[in-house]
Amino acid sequence: MQPHLFFFLFPAFFLFPNAPLQAADSLQPPKTETAGTTLPSPANAGSERTPEKKQFPNLEFHADFRWLYGKGRFTAHVPDFRHNRWKRREGEIYRSQRRLRLYPNIHTSADTTLKFMLEDKRDSKDPSDEHHLSLSRFYLESRNEHSKWEVGRFNYYLLDGNVIDKRVDGVRANFGSSRDPAGRLTLYAGRTTGKDSLHRKRGWSVLYDRRGEKFRARTAYLDFRNEDSHPASFPGLAPLGIKSGRSGSGFDRQQIWETLLEYRPVPRWNLSLDLLQSWGKQEADHYSENERGFVAAVTYGQLDEQKQGTWETWLRYYDQPQSSILYHTMDGDTHFFQRMGFKGWGVRMDYVVIPGLVWAVEGFALKNRKTGNLTKGFREYVLGTSMTAYF
Repeated sequence: MQPHLFFFLFPAFFLFPNAPLQAADSLQPPKTETAGTTLPSPANAGSERTPEKKQFPNLEFHADFRWLYGKGRFTAHVPDFRHNRWKRREGEIYRSQRRLRLYPNIHTSADTTLKFMLEDKRDSKDPSDEHHLSLSRFYLESRNEHSKWEVGRFNYYLLDGNVIDKRVDGVRANFGSSRDPAGRLTLYAGRTTGKDSLHRKRGWSVLYDRRGEKFRARTAYLDFRNEDSHPASFPGLAPLGIKSGRSGSGFDRQQIWETLLEYRPVPRWNLSLDLLQSWGKQEADHYSENERGFVAAVTYGQLDEQKQGTWETWLRYYDQPQSSILYHTMDGDTHFFQRMGFKGWGVRMDYVVIPGLVWAVEGFALKNRKTGNLTKGFREYVLGTSMTAYF
């Protein structure tokens, strides 16, 4: 597989040749907070007031609670060999879920933090998908003026989440700042979480990020493979000489190039184009693909969870090959399309009802991007809403 590297690397390295040097962003260590000043007394009258230093270790705590409800309608055409025709199948599903997350963070010093997340999830439709309050994330974060390191179990959300949004075990390191002329480099190595080796992937990634006043370009490369190889999708059809092709499911290994270009002409508008090129292979099905895709998005608004009446909305068009997806962030079901990939529309709006309470509604209308040997005419329609309270 020989991806067109220049096509993806050009925008990030050459889009901002004269980007101004500005103060570093989130990689800068947090400033030491003060706890007020000391009032002068007869003993120290006339002396300068000295701020109290923050004591370490200290505990920071926040939480969120989300209620989600959604419905989906799915249709597909599969072969009916007995009558030598295509048969239409359809079905509806719904989800009603309640999720509580607690985030206790222990600051051991000004530069080092132990971060935890406890999660409790209840599902009215599928009790087997529930789990009571348990430790879901735990990792060490250490930062200085030039870098940030994370070691342990944390969430990996890459760019817009079109490739991966998943809890992982591993090491992630950031060097520099996206606003520096040299940009920022992020490296990751580890594995995704899953119930067994068939549902876990090991791999690594590299991300380069460079930002200007109105433009931003980020380029990433990922290489992941399953801990165990997938079995054949349709073993009973192999003796008949029928290959699963795009109608099969899963990849044993995926290599993905992604470049996200963003333009913000004015503060409330953001235009983005996510360029994708991916290679995937499944040994048991003797299947591989090397394809390009994209996701175009328009975002308007400025959401502030603590400011009543603020809102944000986005519109996206997806044209993604299946091999470009590890764990998609959307609430739709991308695995429904087997290895055909998908294309279609998504829309979402978030609104702050009162400070700390956000209402959201979103919908997707998707269909298969290509046709498989045994599958065609796949359609997916999803409409959902959620209410999230932040504490």
